[in-house]
Amino acid sequence: MAVMKKQAPQRTQAAQAGSGVRGNKAPNLLEQALRAAGKRCDEFGDGPEAREQMHADVVATPPELLPDLLVALTTARFDRALFFSNQPEKGNP
Repeated sequence: MAVMKKQAPQRTQAAQAGSGVRGNKAPNLLEQALRAAGKRCDEFGDGPEAREQMHADVVATPPELLPDLLVALTTARFDRALFFSNQPEKGNP
């Protein structure tokens, strides 16, 4: 019978904490970004196709960029007219 040496447990990095762990009360960054994206879709009145695309874009975001995406989705306020209007911006002919 072989005796195996105990290995020290590996420390979890902050970015890994909570990812895939059931029962963790703090949602991970991906979950937070997906919720924020859903709220942004609600804000713009997006339909099913736009929501699916937003979900796919968030999931495809590299993990190291998720904190920036989350900040952008939760703090930036947009004027819908600037994005969806065919009229020129004020001051431009």
